[in-house]
Amino acid sequence: MAGNEHAPHQEMRQHGEGACPLCHGTGLEPLGEKNGFELVACGGCGLRFVRDMPSASELDAFYRQYYANAKNERNATRKVRRWWRRLLPLKLLARKGNFLDLGCNIGFAVEAARRLGFKATGYDLSEQAIGLARSAYGQCDFNVGTAQDAASKGVRYDAVLCAEMIEHLTGLDTLADALSVLVRPGGILYLTSPDASRYRTAPQLLAWKEVCPPEHLIYFGRDQITRFLRNAGFEVLFFLPVLHKPSLRVIARRMPEAATPGIEAP
Repeated sequence: MAGNEHAPHQEMRQHGEGACPLCHGTGLEPLGEKNGFELVACGGCGLRFVRDMPSASELDAFYRQYYANAKNERNATRKVRRWWRRLLPLKLLARKGNFLDLGCNIGFAVEAARRLGFKATGYDLSEQAIGLARSAYGQCDFNVGTAQDAASKGVRYDAVLCAEMIEHLTGLDTLADALSVLVRPGGILYLTSPDASRYRTAPQLLAWKEVCPPEHLIYFGRDQITRFLRNAGFEVLFFLPVLHKPSLRVIARRMPEAATPGIEAP
């Protein structure tokens, strides 16, 4: 990749141990512990997260047992139809072209995108999940790998789905890098994550079922997810309403490289 053509803005590149993964501030407020992990809040941007992130080997061991694929296979037809409805905004905005699902599990959203007329691809870390997806939805393209693996292929997509994945990460820089490569300028990103902004106090947050390290490690509200997207070179178009649970569902457009914003102060 030549120069800084696709680089997210510099704020994403200064995260170190003991700093916020979003704004890289070091003023952190302790919130308490859950599952043996200390949670903190950033005084600069308000992001809440696990202070000492688990190691790669710890996460590998955890995610080997993560996928309940037998359960996920049940009601597959209903789940594909549900994703067909959820992806309609992407169809309306991107209209046609190629679609990528990062963290696709066994491929419901990928198959739904294919039925909406996209050339549909999915990536997931689980070999078991990808094997099931290939067996069930042979007209789609499925691959074992990360967002970074997908970005390394050099393909740019008209529409990318990143559903319930960002909260699992130990940092944000690599995802920002990957998204800036994967989504073509003018392309559409559909990103979802649990909405932590509904839990304002530390006791409320710690009692919330979505705070479950080492599975979920970073906890976003609207302000933080908007900041992440702007840092990565995206313009938020709108948030979709979710009434039945605290959830962020945001549609964003990839800005031209020249329009990527400058550094925001913490």
